Amino acid sequence: MVDPIADAPSFPRLFARTLRFSLGVPRDLRVVAGGERILFIRTPSGTSRAGALWAYDIATRQERLIADPAELLGTRDEELSPQERARRERARESGGGIVSYATDSDGLVASFVLSGKVWLADRVKGGARELPTVGAAIDPRVDPRGQRVAYCADGSLRIVGADGTDERALVEPDG
Repeated sequence: MVDPIADAPSFPRLFARTLRFSLGVPRDLRVVAGGERILFIRTPSGTSRAGALWAYDIATRQERLIADPAELLGTRDEELSPQERARRERARESGGGIVSYATDSDGLVASFVLSGKVWLADRVKGGARELPTVGAAIDPRVDPRGQRVAYCADGSLRIVGADGTDERALVEPDG
């Protein structure tokens, strides 16, 4: 006979596996579109560490997946650059997938890093596309009008158009 209580994981193991019971809970909430929607990051379950970008429509009470790292990366594993690993350690970020994002002023597009690449998600159309970048990107930021994305890579501050054109360095390290 199976005893569900005896076979249950111990509290310390469950606490660790769920990252202090924080997995599966919405985080990094942002109210956008004049208060009509909320963007947030959430893992698909209480034990998965891969965060995805979601939107919640307040009027319809429906949530919609905007960008799923499993879909974007396919069968590839997430690869973190040393810079991204250090940034996550400084932020005490122990999750994977999409761990942070930035939006334009209307919340129509959101940028994030996944495996060292800059991605731009479209809240209206859904889905995300990879933008051309140089080096392992960290900390992308969308301009207020959603037309450009700035990011850091290899000590440089770079910019790329939201349409994927005109990628260039704004500031580069000396020598």
